[in-house]
Amino acid sequence: MVSPLSTHSAHIEKLASPDQMAYSLVHDPQGTPYGTGPTNTHRILVLFANLGNHFKHLFAHLLDKIYRSFFSGRAGDAYKEVPPSHASLRRLQTVGRKTLVLDLDETLVHSCYTDPETQDQVGCGQIPERAVPDYQIDVTIDANSTIPFRVFKRPHVDKFLSLVSKWYDLVIYTASLEVYASKVVDLLDGGREMLTRRLYRQHCHSTTALFTKDLTLVSEDLRGVFIIDNSPNAYLYFPNNALPIKSFIYDPDDKELLKLLPFLDALRFTKDVRSVLGRRVTS
Repeated sequence: MVSPLSTHSAHIEKLASPDQMAYSLVHDPQGTPYGTGPTNTHRILVLFANLGNHFKHLFAHLLDKIYRSFFSGRAGDAYKEVPPSHASLRRLQTVGRKTLVLDLDETLVHSCYTDPETQDQVGCGQIPERAVPDYQIDVTIDANSTIPFRVFKRPHVDKFLSLVSKWYDLVIYTASLEVYASKVVDLLDGGREMLTRRLYRQHCHSTTALFTKDLTLVSEDLRGVFIIDNSPNAYLYFPNNALPIKSFIYDPDDKELLKLLPFLDALRFTKDVRSVLGRRVTS
């Protein structure tokens, strides 16, 4: 007879390894087994024991894949846009479409150049010599000075802009000179007309070498506007309307923009962005 493995019987024979479902042949107390050899039932149980072990390892493998996806910095890779439900669409109509303000340098791109007077490399110290820029532009500062810039896009910036432009009205707000920034933004936009509204250095407030940005120039209703910027000084006077991001110099493995997508997808459903962003703890 075949029965589940008993821990108190001295007349048992294990039919599976410790990591499998174990069964035994139970013998007569007089020493005569009820079965003289493997039965069909016995073989079926062994088969199911092996299948159970196989599925156990398969399930563990799937759990490992899920864990790595969400907790190893790969959540952005797995992000997939889901069409909003009817209830979600009604909510979006109620709260209204919001405005996402984006910084440019060290947030979406990083640029470096050679100073025409000193021949010093500016912003190039952490960029490998063999690194290939995404764009190369010439910027004319005055009639006698043209500076060539090498521009490196933050990884996944194209996907990021394509998605968030569906959720928000986008505004570029940079402390860079318009003569340089306008060319970079034109290239990032690529004719898609996502980044038509732009604010430059002349729209910033400056104190010594620091520039701050005035979000009321974007909208007087601060319930529906916020900025993503790598510099805390930029949103000094609007901390509850800011979403910080790590500075980007050069890192082909950077995924910071992708990591923001699930949060940005959800934030558009709130009535006042400050009710969420104001909860951020600053050091």
